[in-house]
Amino acid sequence: MRFRQHQGAAQTRTVQLMLWFGVLVVALTLAINLLLALVYKLVVPTGFGFPNLFFETNTAVVVLFVVGGAIIETQRLRAGGGARVAHWLGGVEITDPDDALERRLLNVVDEMAIASAQPVPRVFVMRREDAINGFVAGWSADDLALTVTRGALERLNRAELQGLVAHEFGHIKEDDLPLSMRMLALVWGLSLIHGYGQTLMRPNEDGQVNPLAWLVGLVLTAAGWLGWLAGRILQAAISRQREFLADASAIQFTRTRDGLGNVLRKIWHDQKLLAGRMQHPAADMVAAMLLHEPGQTHLLACHPRLSERIRRVCGTVLPPLPARLLREPVSEPRRPRATTPPEGALAAAAHAGPAVASAGDTPGAPQASAQHDLIQAHSEGWSARLHADREGLARLQRLQGPTEQRLLLLALMMDPTNARERRWWEVRCQELVHGARILEDVQALLPQHRMPEFERVTGQLAGAPIALRRQVVHDARDLLRADGRISPRDRLWWLTLRHRLNGQPGGATLILPITHHHADIADLPVSERTHVAALSAYLARFIPMPERTDGVHPASQVWYDQVMQRCGEDMAETVMPAPPDADGLVHALSAVQELGWVLRAILVKAWVEEAFNHSPQGLLSDETADALRMCACLLDTPLPPMLEAHYRATR
Repeated sequence: MRFRQHQGAAQTRTVQLMLWFGVLVVALTLAINLLLALVYKLVVPTGFGFPNLFFETNTAVVVLFVVGGAIIETQRLRAGGGARVAHWLGGVEITDPDDALERRLLNVVDEMAIASAQPVPRVFVMRREDAINGFVAGWSADDLALTVTRGALERLNRAELQGLVAHEFGHIKEDDLPLSMRMLALVWGLSLIHGYGQTLMRPNEDGQVNPLAWLVGLVLTAAGWLGWLAGRILQAAISRQREFLADASAIQFTRTRDGLGNVLRKIWHDQKLLAGRMQHPAADMVAAMLLHEPGQTHLLACHPRLSERIRRVCGTVLPPLPARLLREPVSEPRRPRATTPPEGALAAAAHAGPAVASAGDTPGAPQASAQHDLIQAHSEGWSARLHADREGLARLQRLQGPTEQRLLLLALMMDPTNARERRWWEVRCQELVHGARILEDVQALLPQHRMPEFERVTGQLAGAPIALRRQVVHDARDLLRADGRISPRDRLWWLTLRHRLNGQPGGATLILPITHHHADIADLPVSERTHVAALSAYLARFIPMPERTDGVHPASQVWYDQVMQRCGEDMAETVMPAPPDADGLVHALSAVQELGWVLRAILVKAWVEEAFNHSPQGLLSDETADALRMCACLLDTPLPPMLEAHYRATR
């Protein structure tokens, strides 16, 4: 199922890319025809009309160059794969280098391959580039090539280099590379004339320029400028939002925000000093593949603003950071490279702590060897767990009977550590011969898979007869209070279940939303802000940390304060209200559901971002992620990319 969903998303992105390409080819053809018509009228002002087949010839030439060039480059990229792009940018492959900085890069790439459960790519270094940058290219696992500039090796410490490499592995995990390769071929076709002119104008290795070639190159560059502009528009239209998901994946892989955050801050510093430009003339053509676009940002930038990426990664906009050369010598051990990573090693990092996090700039060989052994040990155990997860998930998705699906749904909602809830469920499952097997399969699921499975089952039951849905709701209520109490998290589960079983496709809201004129939650009137405060106060009992016996956890208190500050509340003069009871919760939830869809999305995004900011090590627990996902469901808003990445980490 996940494969088909992934394949469908990739096909949708490809269709969007081709539509944009077609629109830009038509616009480019019209613009060139108009430009040539104006030039003709200026040269021959007394002429009547235009020569025969004037526009037809112009159109045929443009289409031949653009479409033909794109087809030819696609075939070349198919044959050469990611290595062709790396060589094109001046990359040199490294396999067993003597240089300690390059050995460190190989080791970091191997570690990130393990942490992300992705194939190990070939590694290239652009030794003539002083800027901090990198990219990954390829069509599939067989031809991946990860390329990093020499400036990144010399000016990033080990944690920061891990952040850069993890970002590129995020693109591999999100299956962005086939789209990027197709886009590169289309941009090459659009920029064919402009790029050839730039090549003619470029000095040779001795720094000399041929005057005649330079003049011809100037003419071709000017003539192909419209095509270059169309290529920039195509990259800007397709690439920007993919960077946020790759950033979120990098945090999941490295288990720290500081690595990638400091890389972006150093790039920002270089950008302000105009020192972040890459020297190779083809860098603009592959700008969408790079960690960040060289030079200053502009309207046609194919990457989000660095300040926005830093804010999402670090929780706030930190100032630029100078990127000085590493002063201390780097000592990195030689290690044999694996051809494929141990399967599922991401969870070794996710559940065993920062096993692949930075150990500083100068780790010793014994420490690095111990780290490698630890990663390998975790990955072997995790492979068995991944196998059990896949087997159990396959069996659960074959359950089609109403009783089977009802018991499966209750097993997903049950707290496995609660003995009374477990006994209650075991009594109910006696009516099925394989009831115990359902519970075993549910408990074998990875934590990131429980909530998506809950949504799948409730989506199927939403069209069931009303009697069955009512029975499921009643059974869920009895299960959650089997221990004599209903926790705040239990009540959120029950509300989400009712919301998804209301019989309307897509999980429509309990009360029809009305449209407000506010563009941001900071502009909410006091009455609506009061409902947001009540709902946030309730969520603070378990987001981002569960409440203690003496009240709300301090981290949750700060989480609430930051959320309400975003809503325009002056927290210097306001204290968090008492969490609402069951009736107050439903009343506050209904009022928040009446907000416009934009405001609800902004509110959920604020909850998620502040939860990241105030969780230990900046990482959500599985319980917090599930609670935030249920909040997004209750408010009918899409998952923010940072939260969505939590559930994509093991796919």
